[in-house]
Amino acid sequence: MKKWIELKSIAVPWTMPNVDTGSIITMERLLLNPDNLDKYAFEPFRYIDGDGDKGELNMEFPLNKPQFRGAKIMIVGENFGCGSSRESAPEAISKMNFRCLIGNSFGSIFEKNCYQKGILPIKLHLDMIKRLSELANNLGKFTVDLKKSIIITPDNQVIDFHIDKIQQKYLIEGKDIIDETLSHIESIEHYIKNDRINRPWIYSTK
Repeated sequence: MKKWIELKSIAVPWTMPNVDTGSIITMERLLLNPDNLDKYAFEPFRYIDGDGDKGELNMEFPLNKPQFRGAKIMIVGENFGCGSSRESAPEAISKMNFRCLIGNSFGSIFEKNCYQKGILPIKLHLDMIKRLSELANNLGKFTVDLKKSIIITPDNQVIDFHIDKIQQKYLIEGKDIIDETLSHIESIEHYIKNDRINRPWIYSTK
């Protein structure tokens, strides 16, 4: 997972509500094209007739518009990432090089999975989402400071956001839960060794 502390980028606004994980990446693509999640991300919206194999882009879709090319921040609608607990949904977004999602609300499991894929989900009031979307359309650069937990808008307004301290640490260090667990492997092995002595019946295969 890529670590980052500060992000400076234009933002692409797409505030359609209730975008579910099955629309972010379909089950068909997850099964047939697991190595090309970035190509098929948002397939129902991104391609004409929802067919990524034909490759005909829907130029009305914000992520396809040339002025937003290279954006690492996406401003999203309410309840983004709702639906099934599909870890591949934030993975597909990460493979498109997005590092921050700014919205009013997210699917709870999707939000947790974002952190594991190096994506920061920021929750703000709807009025602020509307304002940021307007600023994004003017193509100004936003700054997201992970250490200070602030967004600096293109017109230099400073906006505070909340992030769990543990998740903040993981993003800054480029770690996920597995990496964190493995960093304590010596302590874990020491515990198991002692536990085998103190409670041998737990490890009996009979």
